[in-house]
Amino acid sequence: MRSREADFSRIATVTLAVIIVQAMLGMWTVTWLLKPIAVMAHLLGGLTMVSLLSWMAWRATPGAQLPRADAHGLRPMLWLGLGILGLQIALGGWTSANYAALSCGSDFPTCLGQWWPETDFREGFVMWRGIGVDYEGGLLDGPARVAIQLSHRIFAVVVALYLFWLSWRLWRMPGLRSWGGALAVGVVLQWLLGIGNVVMGLPLWMATLHTAGAIALLFILVSLLARLRPA
Repeated sequence: MRSREADFSRIATVTLAVIIVQAMLGMWTVTWLLKPIAVMAHLLGGLTMVSLLSWMAWRATPGAQLPRADAHGLRPMLWLGLGILGLQIALGGWTSANYAALSCGSDFPTCLGQWWPETDFREGFVMWRGIGVDYEGGLLDGPARVAIQLSHRIFAVVVALYLFWLSWRLWRMPGLRSWGGALAVGVVLQWLLGIGNVVMGLPLWMATLHTAGAIALLFILVSLLARLRPA
């Protein structure tokens, strides 16, 4: 019992810290004139809060645990999935913050009519450019924005392949088939929404659904990590 209370205490403390940082990031997003690093961090902070609250909700729910003899083997795979998904979400935030979502036009899977147009990765991933610069509309030139967009696309393939493999593993485990199916469906929908954002010119409703899809995938992985227990 004490161990459980200590666990809740630690998570609650971390959540409070994230809320405070989120408030500061919200302020900096405005005062730093939409600096991309602040915008991206604000997005990641919000999704971190969702993950922490989901974790606490499952831990506080009686009977929510999933005791399994193979829990120790599953957890590293889930943590890896959560890590690469988080990196992809960060790339998505960086793409959005730098107004690079439509840098390839409406082309997919090509970009500007080419498989590999001119890119500038060094310029595209400069994290800090000083204070006082207005970033509304973006500052980067075309090749830098293309580099960001292509990075998001390429890593999406890596994430999808891993999560499909993980969903297949879950599907084969009694009691976890529904989670595996939900994960696979979530990946497919997220891919379709990402492609739709490009070919349809980034309509607001689809961009919102794309963010919601990222939250759903996070929720699935965090839920499994929170509920799995060694039998």
